[in-house]
Amino acid sequence: MKKYILNSSTPQFSCIEIFRIEELRAGTFDYYQRFNFHLLLWSTETDANITFSIDFNDFEAVGSHAVVIYPYQNIKIDLTDKKGYLFLIHNDVFFWINQKIGSDYLNGFFINQLVPLTGENAITMRTLVDLLLKEYNRYNRALMMESYMFSILFHVSTLFDDSPAVREYLDYPVFGKLMSLIETHFITEKGAAFYVKKLNISAKKLNQICESITNKKIKYLIQDRIILEIRKELYLGKKTVKEIAYELGFTEPSYLTRFTKKHTGLTPKEFQKQ
Repeated sequence: MKKYILNSSTPQFSCIEIFRIEELRAGTFDYYQRFNFHLLLWSTETDANITFSIDFNDFEAVGSHAVVIYPYQNIKIDLTDKKGYLFLIHNDVFFWINQKIGSDYLNGFFINQLVPLTGENAITMRTLVDLLLKEYNRYNRALMMESYMFSILFHVSTLFDDSPAVREYLDYPVFGKLMSLIETHFITEKGAAFYVKKLNISAKKLNQICESITNKKIKYLIQDRIILEIRKELYLGKKTVKEIAYELGFTEPSYLTRFTKKHTGLTPKEFQKQ
């Protein structure tokens, strides 16, 4: 295990690294961390639970589940007495794989959704991971590693895409496009009108879609993305409130303070103390 990879937000590794959860040293994820690569977490125990926080939202996976964690997300995981695997995937490899798969789940449109792995699906996952581990421990050939990871991510994304929860979202392609637009333009476009025009849909219909999936109107999804970016930068601690404000399009730092206070009840300084 290459410890420096998990101790640095800018690691140097060729394509894929693999860690057994039970072999990670105590305290590895006791505090919020974020990395500039993709992670796939697979909890293999069928009768246990694993608790974790991603971008300050708490999750609990009961039984065997997989979840993709995206670059620069803040993660905190309780690994005590847990079993499973943590895969570190270079962004170029992840993007190449998803170009072939074209999954909305891998695109992050349904970000951090837990994918259950039971029965035959768990057996298939185990077979694929065993092949990846064998290659990793013997030859670590990039093309073989990428091929096995392609199969693993294809398996996970297919299970998600075929799940009943997704089939209920008849309008999820529109929602996916919206979330992609928000991710690209949330700094410069903070109003709903821009996204309504881009999607060529009525504001009423777009809000209905958003509420059916998230219970939130579009304006709150935009606000949530801005708040999330503010939280990320504050927790990283490398920029002043003034720098964050100007980078996010606020003309004055005081406007950022008012924004966070209005939508979260906390000021930036209070965020930092949490």
